[in-house]
Amino acid sequence: MKQIHKVLPMPDDPYSNRYFEESCAFFDIETTGFSPKTAFVYLIGLAVRRADALHIYQFLAESRTEEAALLASFYGQLQSQTIDTLLAFNGLAFDLPFLKARERLYADVRFPDVPGFLDFYKLTGKRSHLFHLLDKKQKSVERFLEIEREDACTGGELIPLYYAFEKQPDASKEALLLLHNYEDVLGMIKLLPLLAYEDFFHAPINVLDASVQTFRPYEASSDEKELLLTLHVPVPLPKAFHYASDLCHFACGKTSARIRIPIYSGELRFYYENARDYYYLPDEDRAIHKSVAAFVDSHHKKKATKSTCYTRKTGAFLPQPSALFTPCFYKKKPSGISYFEMTEDILSNSEACSRYAAMLLDDCLHQKPGRPRRRNTSEASQ
Repeated sequence: MKQIHKVLPMPDDPYSNRYFEESCAFFDIETTGFSPKTAFVYLIGLAVRRADALHIYQFLAESRTEEAALLASFYGQLQSQTIDTLLAFNGLAFDLPFLKARERLYADVRFPDVPGFLDFYKLTGKRSHLFHLLDKKQKSVERFLEIEREDACTGGELIPLYYAFEKQPDASKEALLLLHNYEDVLGMIKLLPLLAYEDFFHAPINVLDASVQTFRPYEASSDEKELLLTLHVPVPLPKAFHYASDLCHFACGKTSARIRIPIYSGELRFYYENARDYYYLPDEDRAIHKSVAAFVDSHHKKKATKSTCYTRKTGAFLPQPSALFTPCFYKKKPSGISYFEMTEDILSNSEACSRYAAMLLDDCLHQKPGRPRRRNTSEASQ
């Protein structure tokens, strides 16, 4: 079993300095297959920080008979550090379960107790639609962040290479095996900028400016209006991106973030509760309370139903996925997206604008393209 140790200067960037603490350790395993029942671990990479130095350890089994020694060496190196958080890519679903399954074959080889775990695969999986990733693999995330690699192989392509190395070790095969694992571990460190997006998504939303803008859509013959919300970005973001939901357009630059919301100008409906207390006036296309309807000729009124128990209002409105602002207005029936009246009181209220921006941002995070929007029962009761 071989152990390789390299020491590099720590990357001099704001993300490594902010997120890569000495209590963190990155690791990645290479196996001869997906099932721990039939495959084994032949290589593990580990990266830790010590002051301004980056230490990368690699543990290589030169044959399958050295797996126990490989695991013991890796676990021993982890225990010698003061680690409280492990970081990996798809580690929760693959690396950890695989290691724990293989260690059961050996006495006195047990994964050390580390309380925290950050899985970049789960992290980016939640954001892949925002970043327009082709898939959720590490190399796709690296392409989004414009991270370059020397290694062009996949883990699957290295399996026959390892078997060939096991039968007849040589320096060139060993170098290719080590390079892939080395760049996987080093690549995870380069994924730390993704945590800047998490800081932005989870920090309290602060709207710096709210203004109404006039624009002309592509190939349109008239101007339209939109509300532009400019948001505070607590940490510079590594890569700009934009995402269009069915409510708004969200764009993040490196130091700025904006939400553009189309303003609906026209007539909407407000639906009353308890339709049995209302009458519908077909000539006026609106409902009135039964106490007032008593004075209306019976030929010009009829009992309101849930679908006809409304009044109409004309004005400028903004969409909302749930009933943050009331009263709620609708284009047709009281379900799905609702609208609230855009007033100067709301636009001049920074707290109200921030709550609205937070709701829209949360909707962008969770409303993926092609997924139908579920009916909101609190809206339907309006």
